[in-house]
Amino acid sequence: YTNYDALIDTLEYDISQERAKTYAGLDMEQIIKRISRFTSDIWQAHPFMEGNTRTTAVFIECYLNSIGFRVDNSSFKEHSQYFRNALVRANYADYSRGILTENCYLERFFSNLLTGSNLPLRNRELLLTEQFKNMSRNQEPEY
Repeated sequence: YTNYDALIDTLEYDISQERAKTYAGLDMEQIIKRISRFTSDIWQAHPFMEGNTRTTAVFIECYLNSIGFRVDNSSFKEHSQYFRNALVRANYADYSRGILTENCYLERFFSNLLTGSNLPLRNRELLLTEQFKNMSRNQEPEY
């Protein structure tokens, strides 16, 4: 997560990168990928002790509405745990265990939000079973 001293610079960078891009000519799949990446990037700054996911959700909802999408908070509310876990998976990697960042779960969420599709959003699919391989029952997972 971003160091406190770099927080403003980090968010300004992410927002300037987003402003520099256009959505004109993109198909919906490309738009969803871009919005998912932008959402992941701003969430990663993590400026608060609590409320980062809620703040990101409200910001993205306002942002999407400002660029012409009509969304409300209902999907974020109904799937809040999935949204949060999808953000974690989009930012978490443990290369020593073969775990790579994975944006597809966030893309699935935004596909439902922006296209009205009904892709399944199951938290159990976001579990990192690789984290628990070779552990005895009494051993604590490493974080």
